[in-house]
Amino acid sequence: MYICEDNLGVVGLGKIGLPLALVLCKAGFNVKGIDISEEVVMGVKSRLHRPEPLVDEYLAKYGDRLTVSTDYKALKDVSIVFVITQTPLTEERGLDIGCVKSAVEEVHRVNPNCLVVVSSTLNPGDCDKLRRIHNRLCYNPEFVAQGKIIRDLENPKFTVIGAYDRRDGEKVAEVWRRIHTKPIIMVKPVEAELIKIVLNVKFSMDITFANVVGWLCEKYGADPDVVMDTVNRDKRSYKPGLGYAGPCFPRDMMAFATICDKADVAAGKKLADTLNEINNQVVEEYFRRIVEVSQGSVAVLGVTYKPGVPLIDESQPVKIVQKLITKGYKVYVYDPMGMENVRKKLSGKNIIFCKSMEECVEKADT
Repeated sequence: MYICEDNLGVVGLGKIGLPLALVLCKAGFNVKGIDISEEVVMGVKSRLHRPEPLVDEYLAKYGDRLTVSTDYKALKDVSIVFVITQTPLTEERGLDIGCVKSAVEEVHRVNPNCLVVVSSTLNPGDCDKLRRIHNRLCYNPEFVAQGKIIRDLENPKFTVIGAYDRRDGEKVAEVWRRIHTKPIIMVKPVEAELIKIVLNVKFSMDITFANVVGWLCEKYGADPDVVMDTVNRDKRSYKPGLGYAGPCFPRDMMAFATICDKADVAAGKKLADTLNEINNQVVEEYFRRIVEVSQGSVAVLGVTYKPGVPLIDESQPVKIVQKLITKGYKVYVYDPMGMENVRKKLSGKNIIFCKSMEECVEKADT
């Protein structure tokens, strides 16, 4: 069977699915839209008004490229099918992929050789499950906001494609390159699944933090917009590792908790206390990992609170060393910038300061 590369499918014509189908139509694709709801399909055919900006306009301008149906057989001659059905919460508060699974099964039944691109929000590992149904599968989550879905689809900060096969990922990328010129990031499917969830959690934390700052500003007669506009100018990127330390962050976190407590902003104190608790858990987690694998001697390369400084204020490496010594482990330490400060803080037969990285590593089992 000949499959036209300009024929695409979209399963799920809801709040995001229909805008996606219309954006693809504008880019020049012929789109077959599928929805199991006859009411939804008739609504598209009869051009019922949609409150989402640009949807009515795009339907009028580009709708002649969109064919809609409840019958999956309409997808038998398409090259790529986007699946964007709902994933509500289960009773266990995970994402229910039942609708996505059913859609993938139906697509596979009528077109087993096409590329299925899932765009619904998934749990980590769900793509692996869906791939058992249909082998050619990518994950392409959408990062859009209600009220500007079409604008976000056409002008995203980036597009994420989780691909098992790089060639399939490139086919999805080719579709998006006809829509926008923004970065396209190719990752593993499980990484894409996590990126989608984690980004929304980050936004939720940012909103919560802004509200806490707003309440604090009210108590002290400050303009919250001025404070947050300035704070948001500092864009820092952090990667997983040890927790915050040094002379400033731990001190100011404690001060923030106290300030909120005195101002009767309970949420602010709770936030600070929670962050401090999580930060302390980092030490416990790394200590646990070391104890699991060590036979009794550990080399620690780097004891300052961050690279490039001699300071050990609230240093998590030092806290880990202290815990190891207390448990009877022999610890070999090497850090050309921080060793003198550590010598003043730690001593005894179970800590040995080494002259080189090689000496440090050779003497320890971990």
